[in-house]
Amino acid sequence: MSQFFKFLFASCLGTIVAIGVIVLFFFSFAAIMGSEDSSIPANSVLLLDFDSPIPEKSDNVKGSSFGYTQTSFVGLRQIQRLIEHAKSDDNIKGIVFKPSWNNTGFATAQSLRNSILDFREDSDKFVYTYADYFSNASYHMATATDSIYLNPNGSLYMKGYGAMIPFFKDVMEKVGVEMNIFYAGNYKSATEPFRRMDMSPENKAQTREYLNEMYNFLVEDIAAERDVSKDALTDFISDYDYQNVDDAMELGLVDRSLHWYEFEDMVRDQLGIKKGREISYVKIEEYNRKSTLKSKRSAKNKIAVVYAEGEIMYDNKDKGVVTEKKYHKIFDKIRKDKKVKAIVLRVNSPGGSAYSSEVLLREFETLNESGIPFVASFGDLAASGGYYIAAGADTIVASPKSLTGSIGVYSMFPNFSNLLEDKLGIAFDTVKTNPSSISLTSIYDLNQAEIDVMEKYTDDMYEKFLSRVAEGRGMTVDEVHEVAQGRVWTGRKAVGLGLVDVLGDLDDAIGIAANMAGIEEYRLVEYP
Repeated sequence: MSQFFKFLFASCLGTIVAIGVIVLFFFSFAAIMGSEDSSIPANSVLLLDFDSPIPEKSDNVKGSSFGYTQTSFVGLRQIQRLIEHAKSDDNIKGIVFKPSWNNTGFATAQSLRNSILDFREDSDKFVYTYADYFSNASYHMATATDSIYLNPNGSLYMKGYGAMIPFFKDVMEKVGVEMNIFYAGNYKSATEPFRRMDMSPENKAQTREYLNEMYNFLVEDIAAERDVSKDALTDFISDYDYQNVDDAMELGLVDRSLHWYEFEDMVRDQLGIKKGREISYVKIEEYNRKSTLKSKRSAKNKIAVVYAEGEIMYDNKDKGVVTEKKYHKIFDKIRKDKKVKAIVLRVNSPGGSAYSSEVLLREFETLNESGIPFVASFGDLAASGGYYIAAGADTIVASPKSLTGSIGVYSMFPNFSNLLEDKLGIAFDTVKTNPSSISLTSIYDLNQAEIDVMEKYTDDMYEKFLSRVAEGRGMTVDEVHEVAQGRVWTGRKAVGLGLVDVLGDLDDAIGIAANMAGIEEYRLVEYP
């Protein structure tokens, strides 16, 4: 019997020890999982280079648009949230901005600059810029940091803004292709490369105006942050010299010229580590994977953020494009979700299909008519169809640097008849039951009846566009026509014209939507 109790005790002890080990492992694992950003090494530096496309919503990038092999792209709002999060992350000791040549839109660059500036002002962590070369946009962003360092062999490649547009009319005629073009709006310039060999006076005027605005934004911000006179800065930009490091330092645009290894030694001093020791840089993509961002998952009320990003196309399933079928499924989900109290439409689109734009506008208006507040927020572009789908919003919010408007319509039909018959020796013959059985084709010249149909369609679509904007904005059709005609405006100008209500970013739009819905606690649901 004593042996029995001995074995029983040994067995129980083994079980108790095993249970203890499991419990200890569970609590240790929970502690690890619960600790914020545990996989980010201590004493790390957040490295911002923005060398990949930056969509509005993470991964919402059309597959072949950029030729990138990577499959994951961190979105603008997520980058802003990560920079905000880094302020309170003890493992992140500072930020190094090392700009690449990736081109971001005016409004996107401004949003990123604002986030870096906010980090600098609200934390006691260092924020440095090191560059081999600067463009207008990257230097503008760099002025949000504490100090700016430039490679001794580098340059401030700042020359102001310009537009250079190719024109194809003559070369198309030489190969036997003619474009049949129909457009409404003297400023609707998208068709100009196919019907002219230079920019129209109207297009030059609108392009010059918004480029001058962007340039003024650039000079004002740089002058304020670097304590440089606008005149001196303008002279520096106008008298561009490729080897201008010394001039930039003398003017106060650059703090020091350093080689990368010298800059890293300075960062090591900030981190309190020895020379030669490797610095733990964390790129934004890695930080996105590993950091722990807290969200109000327990909040009952929801605000739906719908990203209308990319070209508006009919029946397309790609990421980074807007289609009526894909977004109809989104609207169905929103309609069925009674917890959704407001909608924010984030637009970054040059427009596209008139048919799809009309369908999308009606979807938003239908949701709005059911009592759900509808706020639109503009990113880099909300032009043509991009503006059309937002026209019915209760409130429209835009960045001062958003490009918007382009309220106009165009259609183009290529005519290959000369190419096929005269150049290639290909002929077509037809049999038809009705006069229009074979019409609006690229094989034959358009006849007068077809031209009349297309002109009427274009004019009707323009009138519909004007009426939709007039109804949504509380304006008359004539008032809209005065600021329409295909003309592009900056967000700042659009406010004064009645096309935009208030200047701000996506977070401002979300706040407005929450106030309209009368909710304080909410969580965001993002589509697609």
